[in-house]
Amino acid sequence: MKKNAVAEALLRAGIPMPPGAPFYFKGEYGYRNRMDFVFSEKGPGFRRSGKFYRFVNFEECFISNDGINSALGEVTAWFNENREKISVFDVVKKQGVLRYSTIRSSYFTEDSSVTFILNKDAPHDALEAHRGLISEFGALSGCKNILIGLVKSNSDLSAVDDAVVVKGREFLEERLGPCKFFYHTQGFFQNNSAVTMDMLFYAREKAGSGYDCLLDLFGGVGTFGIFLKDAAAEAIIADNSQTGRVCAEMNIRENNAGNVSYIHFEAVKPGELHAEFEGKKTIFILDPPRAGMHKKTMKFILTSAPERIIYISCNPVRLGEDMRALSTKYNMTDMAMFDMFPQTRHIECAVVLDKKNGLNNQAR
Repeated sequence: MKKNAVAEALLRAGIPMPPGAPFYFKGEYGYRNRMDFVFSEKGPGFRRSGKFYRFVNFEECFISNDGINSALGEVTAWFNENREKISVFDVVKKQGVLRYSTIRSSYFTEDSSVTFILNKDAPHDALEAHRGLISEFGALSGCKNILIGLVKSNSDLSAVDDAVVVKGREFLEERLGPCKFFYHTQGFFQNNSAVTMDMLFYAREKAGSGYDCLLDLFGGVGTFGIFLKDAAAEAIIADNSQTGRVCAEMNIRENNAGNVSYIHFEAVKPGELHAEFEGKKTIFILDPPRAGMHKKTMKFILTSAPERIIYISCNPVRLGEDMRALSTKYNMTDMAMFDMFPQTRHIECAVVLDKKNGLNNQAR
Protein backbone atom coordinates (compact mmCIF):
# COMPACT_ATOMS: atom_id res chain seq x y z
CA MET A 1 0.00 0.00 0.00
CA LYS A 2 2.76 2.46 0.92
CA LYS A 3 4.76 1.58 -2.20
CA ASN A 4 1.66 2.25 -4.29
CA ALA A 5 1.13 5.64 -2.64
CA VAL A 6 4.68 6.68 -3.54
CA ALA A 7 4.37 5.35 -7.10
CA GLU A 8 1.09 7.21 -7.64
CA ALA A 9 2.48 10.48 -6.25
CA LEU A 10 5.48 10.29 -8.59
CA LEU A 11 3.35 9.34 -11.61
CA ARG A 12 1.13 12.37 -11.04
CA ALA A 13 4.31 14.40 -11.43
CA GLY A 14 5.16 12.50 -14.61
CA ILE A 15 8.02 10.56 -13.00
CA PRO A 16 7.93 6.74 -12.93
CA MET A 17 9.23 5.02 -9.82
CA PRO A 18 12.41 3.03 -10.52
CA PRO A 19 11.68 -0.72 -10.72
CA GLY A 20 12.85 -2.76 -7.76
CA ALA A 21 13.21 0.22 -5.40
CA PRO A 22 14.10 -1.31 -2.00
CA PHE A 23 11.75 -1.04 0.97
CA TYR A 24 13.41 -0.91 4.41
CA PHE A 25 11.42 -2.15 7.39
CA LYS A 26 12.52 -3.26 10.86
CA GLY A 27 9.39 -4.28 12.76
CA GLU A 28 5.87 -3.23 13.67
CA TYR A 29 6.41 -2.70 17.38
CA GLY A 30 8.90 -1.25 19.85
CA TYR A 31 10.40 1.27 17.43
CA ARG A 32 9.46 4.76 18.62
CA ASN A 33 11.98 6.75 20.67
CA ARG A 34 9.57 9.56 21.55
CA MET A 35 5.97 9.59 22.76
CA ASP A 36 3.86 12.51 23.99
CA PHE A 37 1.41 11.33 26.66
CA VAL A 38 -1.47 13.62 27.61
CA PHE A 39 -2.73 13.61 31.20
CA SER A 40 -6.37 12.94 32.01
CA GLU A 41 -8.03 12.22 35.35
CA LYS A 42 -6.88 8.59 34.97
CA GLY A 43 -3.23 9.38 34.28
CA PRO A 44 -1.01 9.58 31.20
CA GLY A 45 -2.40 8.28 27.91
CA PHE A 46 -3.55 9.29 24.44
CA ARG A 47 -6.47 11.22 23.05
CA ARG A 48 -9.04 8.97 21.42
CA SER A 49 -8.86 9.23 17.63
CA GLY A 50 -11.28 11.88 16.38
CA LYS A 51 -12.36 12.81 19.91
CA PHE A 52 -10.11 15.51 21.36
CA TYR A 53 -11.80 15.44 24.78
CA ARG A 54 -11.78 11.65 25.25
CA PHE A 55 -8.77 9.71 26.48
CA VAL A 56 -7.34 6.20 26.37
CA ASN A 57 -5.14 4.92 29.19
CA PHE A 58 -2.92 1.84 29.17
CA GLU A 59 -0.02 0.21 30.98
CA GLU A 60 2.19 -0.31 27.93
CA CYS A 61 2.54 1.38 24.53
CA PHE A 62 3.38 -1.37 22.03
CA ILE A 63 4.93 0.89 19.39
CA SER A 64 7.29 2.50 21.93
CA ASN A 65 10.72 1.16 22.81
CA ASP A 66 11.44 -0.44 26.18
CA GLY A 67 12.94 2.72 27.65
CA ILE A 68 9.78 4.71 27.01
CA ASN A 69 7.56 2.03 28.53
CA SER A 70 9.78 1.86 31.60
CA ALA A 71 9.51 5.64 32.05
CA LEU A 72 5.76 5.54 31.37
CA GLY A 73 5.39 3.02 34.20
CA GLU A 74 7.27 5.36 36.53
CA VAL A 75 5.15 8.37 35.53
CA THR A 76 1.92 6.39 35.98
CA ALA A 77 2.98 5.16 39.43
CA TRP A 78 3.98 8.71 40.44
CA PHE A 79 0.62 10.04 39.22
CA ASN A 80 -1.36 7.43 41.14
CA GLU A 81 0.63 7.98 44.34
CA ASN A 82 0.09 11.75 44.19
CA ARG A 83 -3.38 11.81 42.64
CA GLU A 84 -4.92 13.90 45.40
CA LYS A 85 -2.20 16.55 45.04
CA ILE A 86 -2.21 16.74 41.23
CA SER A 87 -4.37 19.17 39.26
CA VAL A 88 -4.93 17.80 35.75
CA PHE A 89 -5.43 20.37 33.00
CA ASP A 90 -9.01 20.47 31.69
CA VAL A 91 -8.91 21.01 27.91
CA VAL A 92 -12.48 22.38 27.90
CA LYS A 93 -12.27 24.79 30.83
CA LYS A 94 -8.57 25.61 30.15
CA GLN A 95 -7.87 25.22 33.85
CA GLY A 96 -5.56 22.99 35.86
CA VAL A 97 -1.81 22.43 35.85
CA LEU A 98 -0.49 19.09 34.56
CA ARG A 99 -0.79 18.66 30.78
CA TYR A 100 1.75 16.32 29.15
CA SER A 101 4.63 14.02 29.85
CA THR A 102 6.85 13.87 26.78
CA ILE A 103 9.09 10.83 27.07
CA ARG A 104 12.16 10.14 24.95
CA SER A 105 14.48 7.15 25.10
CA SER A 106 17.40 6.68 22.73
CA TYR A 107 17.31 3.31 20.94
CA PHE A 108 21.03 2.51 20.84
CA THR A 109 22.03 4.05 24.19
CA GLU A 110 20.45 4.12 27.63
CA ASP A 111 19.76 7.85 27.62
CA SER A 112 16.23 9.02 28.41
CA SER A 113 14.18 12.05 29.41
CA VAL A 114 10.77 13.03 30.71
CA THR A 115 9.51 16.56 30.12
CA PHE A 116 6.46 17.53 32.16
CA ILE A 117 4.40 20.21 30.44
CA LEU A 118 2.48 22.49 32.80
CA ASN A 119 -0.12 25.21 32.27
CA LYS A 120 1.75 28.51 32.35
CA ASP A 121 -1.45 30.37 33.27
CA ALA A 122 -2.09 28.33 36.43
CA PRO A 123 -1.78 30.12 39.80
CA HIS A 124 1.79 30.52 41.04
CA ASP A 125 1.25 28.42 44.18
CA ALA A 126 -0.19 25.56 42.14
CA LEU A 127 2.76 25.63 39.75
CA GLU A 128 5.23 25.60 42.63
CA ALA A 129 3.47 22.64 44.23
CA HIS A 130 3.70 20.65 40.99
CA ARG A 131 7.34 21.60 40.55
CA GLY A 132 7.94 20.08 43.96
CA LEU A 133 6.14 16.86 43.02
CA ILE A 134 8.15 16.61 39.82
CA SER A 135 11.40 17.14 41.73
CA GLU A 136 10.41 14.23 43.98
CA PHE A 137 9.75 12.13 40.88
CA GLY A 138 13.15 13.02 39.46
CA ALA A 139 14.94 12.00 42.64
CA LEU A 140 13.53 8.46 42.41
CA SER A 141 13.22 7.99 38.65
CA GLY A 142 15.57 5.87 36.57
CA CYS A 143 15.34 8.47 33.79
CA LYS A 144 18.55 10.41 33.44
CA ASN A 145 16.97 13.74 32.50
CA ILE A 146 13.84 15.39 33.92
CA LEU A 147 12.58 18.76 32.68
CA ILE A 148 9.63 21.10 33.10
CA GLY A 149 8.11 23.20 30.33
CA LEU A 150 5.39 25.83 30.55
CA VAL A 151 2.80 26.51 27.84
CA LYS A 152 -0.12 28.91 27.79
CA SER A 153 -3.59 27.53 28.41
CA ASN A 154 -4.79 28.35 24.88
CA SER A 155 -1.98 26.42 23.15
CA ASP A 156 -1.42 22.68 22.84
CA LEU A 157 2.35 22.18 22.76
CA SER A 158 4.12 19.17 24.23
CA ALA A 159 7.66 20.58 23.90
CA VAL A 160 9.15 24.04 24.51
CA ASP A 161 12.52 25.59 23.74
CA ASP A 162 12.96 27.02 27.24
CA ALA A 163 12.28 23.91 29.33
CA VAL A 164 13.95 23.99 32.75
CA VAL A 165 16.18 21.11 33.80
CA VAL A 166 15.18 19.47 37.09
CA LYS A 167 17.64 16.61 36.83
CA GLY A 168 20.40 15.77 34.35
CA ARG A 169 20.70 17.93 31.24
CA GLU A 170 18.72 19.18 28.26
CA PHE A 171 20.44 16.93 25.69
CA LEU A 172 20.10 13.24 24.87
CA GLU A 173 22.70 11.01 23.28
CA GLU A 174 22.21 8.47 20.48
CA ARG A 175 24.72 6.31 18.61
CA LEU A 176 24.17 5.69 14.91
CA GLY A 177 26.82 3.40 13.48
CA PRO A 178 30.26 4.82 14.25
CA CYS A 179 28.88 8.26 15.15
CA LYS A 180 27.63 9.70 18.42
CA PHE A 181 24.89 12.32 18.20
CA PHE A 182 23.50 14.70 20.80
CA TYR A 183 19.97 16.00 20.26
CA HIS A 184 17.82 18.35 22.32
CA THR A 185 15.09 16.93 24.52
CA GLN A 186 12.75 19.55 23.01
CA GLY A 187 14.02 19.37 19.43
CA PHE A 188 13.63 17.20 16.35
CA PHE A 189 15.29 13.83 15.96
CA GLN A 190 14.15 10.91 13.84
CA ASN A 191 11.63 8.84 15.77
CA ASN A 192 12.79 5.44 14.51
CA SER A 193 16.52 5.11 15.12
CA ALA A 194 16.82 1.59 13.67
CA VAL A 195 15.38 2.57 10.27
CA THR A 196 17.31 5.84 10.38
CA MET A 197 20.45 3.70 10.40
CA ASP A 198 19.32 2.05 7.15
CA MET A 199 18.72 5.46 5.61
CA LEU A 200 22.14 6.77 6.63
CA PHE A 201 23.99 3.78 5.19
CA TYR A 202 21.93 4.01 1.99
CA ALA A 203 22.73 7.72 1.65
CA ARG A 204 26.43 7.14 2.30
CA GLU A 205 26.59 4.41 -0.34
CA LYS A 206 24.77 6.49 -2.95
CA ALA A 207 26.69 9.67 -2.18
CA GLY A 208 29.98 8.20 -3.35
CA SER A 209 33.07 10.34 -2.80
CA GLY A 210 35.41 12.83 -4.42
CA TYR A 211 33.39 16.01 -3.96
CA ASP A 212 34.78 19.40 -3.00
CA CYS A 213 31.78 20.17 -0.82
CA LEU A 214 28.76 18.42 0.69
CA LEU A 215 25.76 20.49 1.82
CA ASP A 216 23.43 19.00 4.42
CA LEU A 217 20.45 21.32 3.93
CA PHE A 218 17.78 21.35 6.67
CA GLY A 219 20.52 19.51 8.53
CA GLY A 220 19.21 19.73 12.11
CA VAL A 221 21.77 18.25 14.50
CA GLY A 222 24.01 17.29 11.58
CA THR A 223 23.14 13.61 11.24
CA PHE A 224 23.66 13.33 7.48
CA GLY A 225 26.43 15.89 7.21
CA ILE A 226 28.58 14.18 9.83
CA PHE A 227 27.77 10.61 8.78
CA LEU A 228 28.63 11.42 5.14
CA LYS A 229 31.56 13.75 5.86
CA ASP A 230 34.09 11.55 4.04
CA ALA A 231 32.26 12.03 0.74
CA ALA A 232 33.76 15.51 0.37
CA ALA A 233 36.73 17.63 1.36
CA GLU A 234 34.32 19.94 3.17
CA ALA A 235 30.83 19.39 4.60
CA ILE A 236 28.39 22.12 5.63
CA ILE A 237 25.35 21.67 7.86
CA ALA A 238 22.73 24.35 7.19
CA ASP A 239 19.60 24.95 9.29
CA ASN A 240 17.81 27.69 11.22
CA SER A 241 17.12 25.92 14.53
CA GLN A 242 19.02 27.34 17.49
CA THR A 243 18.77 24.12 19.50
CA GLY A 244 19.79 22.23 16.36
CA ARG A 245 22.81 24.46 15.95
CA VAL A 246 23.99 23.89 19.52
CA CYS A 247 23.69 20.12 19.07
CA ALA A 248 25.28 20.15 15.60
CA GLU A 249 28.33 21.98 16.92
CA MET A 250 28.56 19.52 19.82
CA ASN A 251 28.32 16.64 17.36
CA ILE A 252 31.04 18.06 15.12
CA ARG A 253 33.39 18.17 18.10
CA GLU A 254 32.33 14.80 19.50
CA ASN A 255 32.95 13.02 16.18
CA ASN A 256 36.21 14.85 15.42
CA ALA A 257 34.63 16.04 12.18
CA GLY A 258 37.22 18.69 11.37
CA ASN A 259 35.98 19.16 7.80
CA VAL A 260 32.39 19.89 8.92
CA SER A 261 30.98 23.32 9.79
CA TYR A 262 27.57 24.81 10.56
CA ILE A 263 25.88 27.73 8.78
CA HIS A 264 22.63 29.42 9.79
CA PHE A 265 20.20 29.06 6.89
CA GLU A 266 16.83 30.70 6.23
CA ALA A 267 14.67 29.02 3.58
CA VAL A 268 13.52 32.42 2.31
CA LYS A 269 17.10 33.77 2.02
CA PRO A 270 19.04 30.93 0.39
CA GLY A 271 21.07 33.20 -1.88
CA GLU A 272 23.49 33.89 0.96
CA LEU A 273 24.75 30.31 0.60
CA HIS A 274 25.40 30.40 -3.13
CA ALA A 275 28.96 31.74 -2.90
CA GLU A 276 29.97 28.74 -0.78
CA PHE A 277 29.60 26.39 -3.76
CA GLU A 278 30.54 28.46 -6.78
CA GLY A 279 33.06 26.63 -8.93
CA LYS A 280 33.06 23.56 -6.69
CA LYS A 281 32.05 19.96 -7.32
CA THR A 282 29.18 19.51 -4.88
CA ILE A 283 26.59 17.11 -3.55
CA PHE A 284 23.47 18.27 -1.69
CA ILE A 285 21.61 16.24 0.94
CA LEU A 286 18.09 17.67 1.22
CA ASP A 287 15.83 16.74 4.13
CA PRO A 288 13.08 19.39 4.13
CA PRO A 289 10.05 19.49 6.45
CA ARG A 290 6.81 17.81 5.45
CA ALA A 291 5.66 20.90 3.55
CA GLY A 292 8.60 20.53 1.16
CA MET A 293 10.91 23.27 -0.05
CA HIS A 294 10.26 26.99 -0.34
CA LYS A 295 10.31 28.19 -3.95
CA LYS A 296 13.37 30.35 -3.20
CA THR A 297 15.19 27.31 -1.85
CA MET A 298 14.31 25.39 -5.00
CA LYS A 299 15.66 28.24 -7.12
CA PHE A 300 18.88 28.23 -5.09
CA ILE A 301 19.33 24.49 -5.65
CA LEU A 302 18.73 24.72 -9.39
CA THR A 303 21.08 27.69 -9.66
CA SER A 304 23.80 26.00 -7.62
CA ALA A 305 23.36 22.84 -9.73
CA PRO A 306 25.24 20.28 -7.60
CA GLU A 307 26.46 17.16 -9.39
CA ARG A 308 24.26 14.93 -7.25
CA ILE A 309 21.31 15.39 -4.90
CA ILE A 310 19.99 12.96 -2.33
CA TYR A 311 16.49 14.12 -1.44
CA ILE A 312 14.92 12.76 1.75
CA SER A 313 11.14 13.17 1.95
CA CYS A 314 8.42 12.21 4.44
CA ASN A 315 5.65 13.38 2.09
CA PRO A 316 5.22 11.46 -1.21
CA VAL A 317 2.84 14.07 -2.64
CA ARG A 318 5.24 16.95 -2.06
CA LEU A 319 8.12 14.74 -3.19
CA GLY A 320 6.40 14.34 -6.56
CA GLU A 321 5.87 18.10 -6.85
CA ASP A 322 9.50 18.86 -6.01
CA MET A 323 10.74 16.13 -8.37
CA ARG A 324 8.81 17.80 -11.18
CA ALA A 325 10.68 21.05 -10.53
CA LEU A 326 14.06 19.34 -10.19
CA SER A 327 13.52 17.23 -13.33
CA THR A 328 14.36 20.26 -15.47
CA LYS A 329 18.02 19.66 -14.61
CA TYR A 330 18.13 16.23 -12.97
CA ASN A 331 17.39 12.58 -13.64
CA MET A 332 16.28 10.25 -10.88
CA THR A 333 18.84 7.43 -10.85
CA ASP A 334 17.91 5.56 -7.67
CA MET A 335 15.31 5.46 -4.92
CA ALA A 336 14.52 3.66 -1.67
CA MET A 337 11.64 3.70 0.80
CA PHE A 338 11.97 3.58 4.59
CA ASP A 339 9.06 2.59 6.83
CA MET A 340 9.66 4.78 9.86
CA PHE A 341 6.07 4.45 11.14
CA PRO A 342 4.72 0.94 10.39
CA GLN A 343 1.36 1.54 12.11
CA THR A 344 0.53 4.53 9.90
CA ARG A 345 0.22 5.49 6.24
CA HIS A 346 3.42 7.57 6.44
CA ILE A 347 6.52 6.59 4.49
CA GLU A 348 9.97 8.15 4.13
CA CYS A 349 11.72 8.15 0.75
CA ALA A 350 15.28 8.79 -0.40
CA VAL A 351 15.74 9.78 -4.03
CA VAL A 352 19.08 10.06 -5.84
CA LEU A 353 19.22 12.72 -8.56
CA ASP A 354 22.08 13.22 -11.01
CA LYS A 355 22.60 16.32 -13.10
CA LYS A 356 21.64 15.89 -16.75
CA ASN A 357 24.40 15.89 -19.37
CA GLY A 358 27.02 15.71 -16.63
CA LEU A 359 27.51 12.01 -16.04
CA ASN A 360 31.23 12.28 -16.76
CA ASN A 361 31.56 14.71 -13.83
CA GLN A 362 29.81 12.59 -11.22
CA ALA A 363 31.64 11.33 -8.19
CA ARG A 364 31.98 7.57 -7.79
